[in-house]
Amino acid sequence: MNIIEMTKKERLKALINHYSSGNKAQFAKKIGITPQGLSTWLARNMFDIDLVYSKCEDISPRWLLTGQGEMLVGDKTELVSISRLDGENEIETRPRIPLDAVAGSLSVIAQSVTANECERLPIISRFPKYDFTIMVKGDSMEPEFCSGDEIACRFIDGPSFIQWGRPHVLDTNQGVVLKRIYERSDAILCKSDNSSYEDFEIPKEDINHIALVVGSVRLF
Repeated sequence: MNIIEMTKKERLKALINHYSSGNKAQFAKKIGITPQGLSTWLARNMFDIDLVYSKCEDISPRWLLTGQGEMLVGDKTELVSISRLDGENEIETRPRIPLDAVAGSLSVIAQSVTANECERLPIISRFPKYDFTIMVKGDSMEPEFCSGDEIACRFIDGPSFIQWGRPHVLDTNQGVVLKRIYERSDAILCKSDNSSYEDFEIPKEDINHIALVVGSVRLF
């Protein structure tokens, strides 16, 4: 298949058709992401080049990066290092974790996880600087954040940088939570935007990391 200057979305659709006969769920499973993650890529006209290259056999790295030439290479000796080609097309990514991640998940991210340890997505350029994204689950922060939204978060360097009253993601001993936070003497008060949920406090000693929400994306 000789395809010239395809968009990333067109390349991704071509990959789905070739490797999974058009079955999006099957292709998502093949490369190790969720169907929702694949839908995000399609909606944003993007994909994780390193991940796709590592999972799709016989793929041409040049086609994957530029959309030019043949999608497949018939001779393995023709393959070149994607990292070398990527020098001309540097792609900066950030890790994504689920909101229902276990305790300590942000600690792992803070230590610079690799692409093999966590799903990574290209940065969203219109957002301020951020360290990771999280997919929202549940309705406790509606209407500002709905289930399925993706939020970008930046780690807080210290207590003096916390913007009280704004939404933050907390990595606690009980797991990861998204709430508006307020300071108490020995605890942090967590409030939901949805009035159906009660406020609660988390002892400061039970909090491993705090990250400020700096942006959000709603797919639908």
